[in-house]
Amino acid sequence: MAKINKYQQDRFTKAFINPKVLKWAREVIQVSRLDIVKKLNKEYIKEKDLISWEEGTDFPTIYIAKILSKLYGIKFITFYLPSVPKKIKPLKDFRGIPDPNIFSKNFIFLMREIQGKQEWTKEYLTNKSKKPIAFVDSIALEYGIEHCTKEAVNLLNKLLLSDTIELSSKVDDTFKILVKKIESLGVFVSIGNSYNGHHLYSVEPSEARGFAIADKIAPFVFINSKDNKKAQIFTLIHEVCHLFLGESGISDTSSGNKNPTEIICNKATAEFLMPTEKFHEIWNSTKTNSLDEKIKILGEKFPTSRLSITIRAYALRLISNKTFDETYAHYKKEVKDFTAIKKKQQAKGGFSDPYLKTLKINGKQFVNTVMEAYSSSEIMISSACSLLGIPKTVNFDVYEQKWSKLL
Repeated sequence: MAKINKYQQDRFTKAFINPKVLKWAREVIQVSRLDIVKKLNKEYIKEKDLISWEEGTDFPTIYIAKILSKLYGIKFITFYLPSVPKKIKPLKDFRGIPDPNIFSKNFIFLMREIQGKQEWTKEYLTNKSKKPIAFVDSIALEYGIEHCTKEAVNLLNKLLLSDTIELSSKVDDTFKILVKKIESLGVFVSIGNSYNGHHLYSVEPSEARGFAIADKIAPFVFINSKDNKKAQIFTLIHEVCHLFLGESGISDTSSGNKNPTEIICNKATAEFLMPTEKFHEIWNSTKTNSLDEKIKILGEKFPTSRLSITIRAYALRLISNKTFDETYAHYKKEVKDFTAIKKKQQAKGGFSDPYLKTLKINGKQFVNTVMEAYSSSEIMISSACSLLGIPKTVNFDVYEQKWSKLL
């Protein structure tokens, strides 16, 4: 008699999962039963089947349950929990868009993944009696925009700059220096663009450039790696300002946002990256009447985009309303064209180091924390792999070895 392999067994064996968890997993990502049935079309699943599984009058096979876990962006084992997982509150949406709090499934997956890591980290560090970080939630919004902006700039200069650290126009170097310094302050920095690092779950910068979780024990910031590097630098500093204000949320680095939190974070970031005095000095010493040439020269001095420099020049009243509108539209189109080209290049694919990619999405600070917990036998290897997004436990030693050269 021929042996039945595990794949065949999963196709015929019922998965006696918790129906309430199954229903929760679908609803939390805001998709209808009909949408799921369409995705399961090849498996000949009907809406009445999904209803019966969610009501507990019948159960899917292990094979189908595993497909559902991928569609819902959760671990298969989650379906077997005795009760619905503790609800992770969605982050506050600071984006100045017509329909806030409406997110793509991919962004919900990504946000939930980072929030899950933050919750685990906070619990772990709390058990280790980690002291609260003083600068998180240290600036009170009630004192007004100008006061808060000034305080945020002072903190940025104090915490991130020193005699040995200064900003330059070399964006890659500046970004690495800033990330390293911010992580050394106890902040967990995640740089990526997709849930579990999978390209099919990628999130565009147009939906989210970054977000912050302003927790005093385990503060996290996320930066979308699909954005251009100069924009990533601006977002990184913007998110740190969110930590100062104690304001968790999805950020909006656009100049038109009228939310006080975003105004403060944008103004403080601009002042930190393009100090007023230095900006005036370079602007006045540039011997040309061409605005484009002036902006180009300033772009060689600051780690910011031409669009940011245009906004800064307007904020400092160096250009008129009409000139700003025309120049802003020109550089906005330039950014749009660049984004389209980059998107096409990414669509073609190419080699991506999985070890470096996983390290960036986790962040060095988080990797070190999980490794510490595993090394001291506080978590099992399966938990460490799950937290770090390593596919199989057999790969753990390989990841650990590769990362040791990068950490």
